[in-house]
Amino acid sequence: MSFGSGEEPRRRSEPEGASRVPVPASAAGRQDAPSRLRVLLLLLAVLLLALLGAAALMVWRSLGDNLSGTSVARDTIESGEAPRVRLANAAGPVRVEGADDLGSIEYEVKRYAVASDPVAAKRRASEVPIEISHEDSTVVLETKGGRGTGADYLLRVPSGGSVEVEAGAGDVEVAGLSGNVKVAAEAGDVTVRNTGSDVTIEAPQGDVEVGGVSTDTGQVEVEVGTGDVTLQDMIVGTLELHVEAGDVALSGRFSGSGRVLVDTGNITANLPPEDTRELTLETRVGEVVRQTPSGDEGRSEQGA
Repeated sequence: MSFGSGEEPRRRSEPEGASRVPVPASAAGRQDAPSRLRVLLLLLAVLLLALLGAAALMVWRSLGDNLSGTSVARDTIESGEAPRVRLANAAGPVRVEGADDLGSIEYEVKRYAVASDPVAAKRRASEVPIEISHEDSTVVLETKGGRGTGADYLLRVPSGGSVEVEAGAGDVEVAGLSGNVKVAAEAGDVTVRNTGSDVTIEAPQGDVEVGGVSTDTGQVEVEVGTGDVTLQDMIVGTLELHVEAGDVALSGRFSGSGRVLVDTGNITANLPPEDTRELTLETRVGEVVRQTPSGDEGRSEQGA
């Protein structure tokens, strides 16, 4: 016997007029898409940061000892009014200036070195040695070469002094001395101006400029491997110049005798004709061009 009414349980009533719309399974998946995109973007950002970190580490390692540091040293050396100065520098430019008001040698040396970080580079630069000694009346300064080190020299010397410079790699400039000047530069340009005694220059690789030399009885000797030479306003006893490969230009006034020999290159002499009467100009492969100071070109001589 059944005590039920025989009817199924009533379902929860729905608002009249409401329609039931089935929700597909794909719609539910689309509701999770923004969160998945955020996760992917986060993973991509983490991966990018990791790649940037690895790249930075590789650059740091590739730099190795390429971070530079500097240290400056200044001092004065008692020398008298006519010192003899010898300077040897393995790497870095050298400038020597003569001064009338000095009775001692003043030097400023900017030392530099490379290391793995800036602090170590600066410390290493401060340790680059400046060796100073006296040999009779000669003052000797020397900075030897070391891996990744060098020194830029500025010397102020009494104008009555003489100087001898040996440079490994770097330009050399000397001016304003009445004593002898001797420069040997393995690789670099050489400039000598306003001197009053003998000048000797050896420059296997580099240009040479000599001007304002005034020594009636002195001599100028220049030996150049590869490089151009410029000579201007020279009063000398004798001039001896040899260039293996490069051009030579003479201008201003010239007084004295001598020989200019170029193996391969041209010689241009912009001098008054009377100034070259005792000066031989010769090139083996090239031309000798003689000009007047006004710039009018004279005759051209073909080298042998």
